[in-house]
Amino acid sequence: MSATAIGEILALPSQSGAIEPLLDLAILQATAQSAYVYRFDRENATATLAAFAGRPYGGSGELRGGVVALHGNRTSPVVIQADAADDWRFTRFPEFQTRKFDGVVSVPLLDGGETVGLANFCRTANAPLNGSALAFLMNLSLPLGALLAASRLREQLRKANQELADRKLFERAKGLLQSRLQVSEEEAYLQIRRLSRRRRTPMREIAREVIQSLVSERPATAAAL
Repeated sequence: MSATAIGEILALPSQSGAIEPLLDLAILQATAQSAYVYRFDRENATATLAAFAGRPYGGSGELRGGVVALHGNRTSPVVIQADAADDWRFTRFPEFQTRKFDGVVSVPLLDGGETVGLANFCRTANAPLNGSALAFLMNLSLPLGALLAASRLREQLRKANQELADRKLFERAKGLLQSRLQVSEEEAYLQIRRLSRRRRTPMREIAREVIQSLVSERPATAAAL
C-alpha cells in the first residue's frame, strides 16, 4: 500500500503515525479503494474531514446540512454493497457525489460512549465482504474515535493558549499606552481598536506593534493613534 495517498487534514504530526496504518489496513481488509474519516462538531452541527486514504478528497472538508443529526447517534455500521451514491444517508458526502464509488462500509467512531465521527470505507465494485473483514472495520471504531477526540482537545487547547497569549499582549499594550499618553484604560483600548479598523489589521498585531514601538523608544505607532 505504499502508493496509497494519505491526507492528514488536521495536520497533527503526533497522530499521523497512528492513523495512517489503520487506514491502510482497513482498505486492505475491506477490499476498498479509499477511506474518509470525519469528525463531528455537535455545537456547530458540522462534520469535518479529519483524514483520508486513497483517492484525493474532492470536497471543501466541512459538511453541513444535517450530516451530524443524521449520523450523530449511530452506533452500528452501515454496509451498502451497491448504489451507495443513491442512498439518502450518504448523498451529502462528496466522495459519493462524484459517483466513483459503488459500495461503502460506514463505521461510527466512538469515544466514551459518544459518536464523535464517522469513517466511510468506499469501494468501486460490488465485492463480497466477509465477517472477519467487517469485524476488523468495526473494531476501528474505538481507536479512531479516540484519535478524533484527542485532536479536538488539542485544537481547543491551542485556541485557549492563543487567546491567553493575545489577552496578555493586549493588556501589556494598553498599559504602555496608558503610561505614555496618560489616558484611561478604556481610551487606550479605543485607540488600538480605531487603528485596527483604519489599517484593517487584527488588534493583536496592532498591540504587538505598540509594544515594539514603545519598548524600543520609537513612538511612531503611539503618535499615529
